[in-house]
Amino acid sequence: MRAGDVLGERYRLIGELGRGGFGVVWEAYDQRLGRQVAVKTLRHHGTKAAATDLARLRRETEVLAKLVHPNIVLVLDMGEDSSDGERFSYLVMELLNGLTLKQALADGRPELPRALEWARQLCAALAAAHAAQVIHRDVKPENIMFTAPDRSVLKVLDFGIAQIGDNRDALTTEGSVIGSTPYLAPERWRGEPGSVRSDLYAVGCVLYELLTGQRPFNAGNTYALMVQHLEEEPPRPPALPTGLVELITELLAKDPAGRPGSAAAVAERLDRALEAIRDLRRRADAAFQAAGDGRAAEAIDQLRPLIEQFALAFGSDDARTLRTCHDLAVALARLGRPDEAYCLLAELAPLATAALGDGHPEVEAIQRRLARTPVPERPCPPGLLAALLGAVNRTGS
Repeated sequence: MRAGDVLGERYRLIGELGRGGFGVVWEAYDQRLGRQVAVKTLRHHGTKAAATDLARLRRETEVLAKLVHPNIVLVLDMGEDSSDGERFSYLVMELLNGLTLKQALADGRPELPRALEWARQLCAALAAAHAAQVIHRDVKPENIMFTAPDRSVLKVLDFGIAQIGDNRDALTTEGSVIGSTPYLAPERWRGEPGSVRSDLYAVGCVLYELLTGQRPFNAGNTYALMVQHLEEEPPRPPALPTGLVELITELLAKDPAGRPGSAAAVAERLDRALEAIRDLRRRADAAFQAAGDGRAAEAIDQLRPLIEQFALAFGSDDARTLRTCHDLAVALARLGRPDEAYCLLAELAPLATAALGDGHPEVEAIQRRLARTPVPERPCPPGLLAALLGAVNRTGS
């Protein structure tokens, strides 16, 4: 099979998108409807392993045919054809033009709001699948793909080893371990069937990776990785809001009963976390207004914790974080504490310049404020800005 071949007298193959032990995924052109599609092809080898792969392709088709959701890849067609004397089965799906989540994570950790939005969409997809009695059983970054380069919408892929209801056929037999080991729930390591909560354990692994840049368990061999999933607690994620740490801890509970009861419930908690982050700027603006209204002490009390929350959400060198630090310096000056204001601005100015560049409006505002603030008689104590930001060192993508 090669570029230019036409499957089913309809799908002209353009080029390979990916290749693995399960088959080849092609970009193709639907000559009947005039659109680009993705085609997964699988050769008929006649072996037992090939028969299993074919059964999984049919399973994926069966599952996707009943799942229509904005965050689940859409199946369009299936069929069989031959090329160079060999028989192939194929599955036609919508073509996604973005990266996989694994590829996106290779660029660095996303900002907290974006990471939470991605996790929320993943949970929305799984909630729809679970409502249709489908357990994915292989949730991992490689099976999550963005629809476009802007990475705003993702879709869940690869339902080839999905479990439908209480089905116990050869593809979902109790006592076998099927799935990707870095994201496999403890009960799955024991050969127990998949469940809503085993999918949610995998969500916890993905969320941990989104928020920290590391998998919760990273042993170098399969046996050691199994022991970690079965017996060890993952490192506590640093520098995250308490509610998110609690959610990850629950998702990664060894006992399935300790995990949230549904993907929809997890999505709701992620929504609340997102809303709290979106509310930060409103709270910061209200605090700055309080300083302008003669309530500088109140403004200072409000701005100090907000700085660390901005740094957690967007990064310590983000313009929104730096602006909130500037607001605090203004409030300190208005409260009659110019020495503290100057020392904070003196640390803030080079950080803002390095992060945003000369000529950025926020940098120029900080420099103007520093220039008209009296220089203290005593040297500034070091580490004022670091104390405000906390142990935060996040990067955006």
